[in-house]
Amino acid sequence: MDLSEIRGKIDALDTEILDLFIERMNLTTDVARYKAENNMVVFQSDREKSIIKSVKENSPDELKKSAAFLFMNIMDISKVSQINAITPDFEIAFADKAKQRPSVAVQGIEGAYGHTAAKQLFQNGSISFYAAFYEVFEAVENGDVDYGIIPVENSTAGEVTTNMELLERHNVYICDTTTVECAHVLAAKKGVREEDIKMIFGHEQAIRQCEDYITSRGGLTVIPYHNNAAAAKMVAENPSNELGCICSEECAEMHGLGIVRKSIATDPDNSTRFICISKNVEVYDGADTVAVSLSIPNISGALYRLLTKFAVNGFSMTKIQSKPLPTEVKKHFPDDYMFYIEFTGSLRDTRVRKLLKNFEDELNFFKFHGNFK
Repeated sequence: MDLSEIRGKIDALDTEILDLFIERMNLTTDVARYKAENNMVVFQSDREKSIIKSVKENSPDELKKSAAFLFMNIMDISKVSQINAITPDFEIAFADKAKQRPSVAVQGIEGAYGHTAAKQLFQNGSISFYAAFYEVFEAVENGDVDYGIIPVENSTAGEVTTNMELLERHNVYICDTTTVECAHVLAAKKGVREEDIKMIFGHEQAIRQCEDYITSRGGLTVIPYHNNAAAAKMVAENPSNELGCICSEECAEMHGLGIVRKSIATDPDNSTRFICISKNVEVYDGADTVAVSLSIPNISGALYRLLTKFAVNGFSMTKIQSKPLPTEVKKHFPDDYMFYIEFTGSLRDTRVRKLLKNFEDELNFFKFHGNFK
């Protein structure tokens, strides 16, 4: 046979395979109805193992793994169809509007990037400042404030790991996000020259974001500070002219400092993503992203099979990141792997609600973090 003849036979087989797949999926619908009427669960591991065992036994050695993988995919697609058919819809109560004139918690002091993020989201908010990020989480969780503003990811330095871990530990929800341009400057007392500065203070994330500039100034002492705005305030109040800090131009002016050098961030488009957290679930108009954390067993194909649930439902995954298991989960399921995932969707969509319910029922660990724009 020439190539065109071979492809012709493949096309004919593909048509047969498609017809058989459609027939199988129709039968899957019948299975779903039967399970629903008899209160049976969708996933039955013994039957799945039996099918895979039979497939391997009837496949040539060189195709055993491939054939097993193919049939696992078919069964996973069937399970998604059954789940959508059999899982009763359920409602997740949520507020659909942000509070008017809310109280908002921010880590740091006036002039911090978190302060800018808070003003971007809440022009009429009453802003309170806290010394540490965990205090912001606690204030929201305890109902002391309506919202908290937390940095979670920088375009240069990556994830703010500590804050993502705090998100896992506290019972709060993401209800909104905003991005703040971080145009770092080197600031010092007015009149101080660049070459006079011997020590630079700044948040550890800001230091990483300005690494190229710092390296170019060999011999500098770099001292991490809990907040850029607090570093600016300290430099302004310290009598030494050898101190400089990393902060925003607005922050430097707010604390009476001079701009020694502008744009010292390695990336000229350096920015930080902030999340807004609330005590209860709030989903506003236009919310198009769902965030969850979940664990899967450490077995071959487990992550792929998880991703099938998103793909078959038509949800696009926008972020997936491996995370440490919470201590309590690790005690009982030490071999599981945990992932933080963001995907397109809305709680107003029945498919999203059913997928979340499926995760809650089937997985060893699952946590819903929120639905936001």
